[in-house]
Amino acid sequence: MHILAINASPRKKGNTSTLIQAMLEGAASSGAETTEAYLHSLDMKGCMGCLSCRQTIGICAQKDELSPFLETVKTCDALIFGCPIYMYRVSGQMKLYVDRSYSLYTPAEGGGYNSAVPAGKRFALVVSQGATDPDQYHRSIRWLSGMAGTGHGMQEVGRIIHTSSNARPAAQNDALLEEARTIGRRLSGE
Repeated sequence: MHILAINASPRKKGNTSTLIQAMLEGAASSGAETTEAYLHSLDMKGCMGCLSCRQTIGICAQKDELSPFLETVKTCDALIFGCPIYMYRVSGQMKLYVDRSYSLYTPAEGGGYNSAVPAGKRFALVVSQGATDPDQYHRSIRWLSGMAGTGHGMQEVGRIIHTSSNARPAAQNDALLEEARTIGRRLSGE
């Protein structure tokens, strides 16, 4: 069992990163191998709009430090997608990832898309936001869930939305950290 976390937070010790780490700990405690793609530190570029992924199906022509992780999305067993909400939307790092994951959408006969990602994978979301209402950015969160996960045929098994109403940083919220570990164990099949 291999779980890949796509961490789109620019803060290694922020709420998003802390909750992703707790999910990975939960998965590892169940025997899963874990890998984290910390997007902020990767030398990566956005989608070029070249459409070469329509000729070489499922392969992005852009070659950079994100490329191996796009391939790992196809081979891992489960994923975690985590990002903060900035300026009412997902972080810029996550937007770059989602744009590049366009290469994983494959043309379907008669129009539309299939996915180069094998069906049946599980995924979880971690989102942190400054707003107190966990539903305030539901459109951005629904978009992320769809474009990164369900659009590729994956099933969401858990979601944590850390808000400013949590009254303290995620690292100091034992109940929230345990919820994240539980989702991590669920991702690993426990």
